[in-house]
Amino acid sequence: MNLFKKFRTTEKPKKGVNICGKLILPVCFMFFSLSQVNGQKGLFVKFSVGPGFTREYSGINSDGLSIVTKNHAIGWGITDNFAVQIGEFGGLNKLKAGDYNYINLDSYGLGFCYLTPIDFKISVLGAYSKVSFAKKWSEASGEDRGHGYGINMSIDKEWFIAKRWGIRLGPQIFWLKTSETDYKFFNASLNGSLVFYITPVR
Repeated sequence: MNLFKKFRTTEKPKKGVNICGKLILPVCFMFFSLSQVNGQKGLFVKFSVGPGFTREYSGINSDGLSIVTKNHAIGWGITDNFAVQIGEFGGLNKLKAGDYNYINLDSYGLGFCYLTPIDFKISVLGAYSKVSFAKKWSEASGEDRGHGYGINMSIDKEWFIAKRWGIRLGPQIFWLKTSETDYKFFNASLNGSLVFYITPVR
């Protein structure tokens, strides 16, 4: 009987070890899973929109609200930290110009995206750009008012929400100038993005 009691006494501490094991294993698994998040290797598609503010400081010399800005891209991650991309940026702006109430900015170009060591993504694009004036927001293509070039930069924080999906949030700025009409636009916005990766990110 004494031997049986002694045996039971020595067995009790093992229960504590088992509880610790049950806690440690899930924590280790979660840490391991998060550490397996890849950067942006392979093909990805980004859809990005948001509100903003625009300023024309040449011919119109006025400012207004951007009803919606865009910063879409299709890219290819060469490494976990660096990607090349084709992008489209611009916006529909509530800005008075003569008889017109809206100005639409469209740009299409090439650039890159870099993942910094502190997990922010910096994207830069150089683009061919177009300016259109419209009387109604539903006719955004409106009247052609010149072509030129533009430069875009955005800084985003990304969170992965599924195996191939991520969401981003961050500021975007771009500058645009037309050659013939000499319009100069500056735009700043806060954009939310939805990103799809062909290669799983986790």
